[in-house]
Amino acid sequence: MSTKIQQLTVAQRIEIQVSGLNVPARFQTEFVGAVKNRWFIVAMPEAKRYGELREHLHEGVPLIVRFVLENENGEICAFRTDIDFVVAHPTKMLFLDWPTNLESRVIRQGRRFDAYLPCKIERFDDNNDINLTADGVILDVSETGCRVKQHFVTNDAGELEKGSWESGQRVQVTADQKNNGEVTIGCIVRQIKSKPDHCELGLQFNRNQQEAINSLFSGSLVDINALSRSGE
Repeated sequence: MSTKIQQLTVAQRIEIQVSGLNVPARFQTEFVGAVKNRWFIVAMPEAKRYGELREHLHEGVPLIVRFVLENENGEICAFRTDIDFVVAHPTKMLFLDWPTNLESRVIRQGRRFDAYLPCKIERFDDNNDINLTADGVILDVSETGCRVKQHFVTNDAGELEKGSWESGQRVQVTADQKNNGEVTIGCIVRQIKSKPDHCELGLQFNRNQQEAINSLFSGSLVDINALSRSGE
């Protein structure tokens, strides 16, 4: 996360959405700098263009920050934060809380984004019965599949219950999105990477689920249209 913020250059264009207002409110400003693990600093938006909106920018206001990284892939990044404090000298600046999670989407190689979406994983046996239910996190999503991390849990004997994952197994992934409710998608296990305390599953989405897949994308903070508008 911090590596992406470190790729920003001073005066780079940043888009900010005030998420605490009843009406959508966005403004363009400039990146000033960052103090790692403390603040993400941007300039106060210009008074001539955003005079009325500036009145709503004070300590504690929740925001969504978006910016484009012109690296080898080209990425749109976004994160949630709050205004920590506002300074007036030597110029007006907003000190934003350091983000806890940052999402990004490669914009030159199809629709794909890194994410952190808590989910439930349910595995089916040959009789179409659920034989395993586990909590996990969706790490990234594309139009054809996703990568899910499942932490192993400890049973009453103090042993990790790892389950027995195999390629070709059928699963159902349910993500709980605050604004969109639950989204459930059927998948096929294609890749398994086992670690000491967790495993990462590469899942392929079943066909004919475009509405659910689009809903999963809409749960991202990343707004593909927001920063594709040039020169605003």
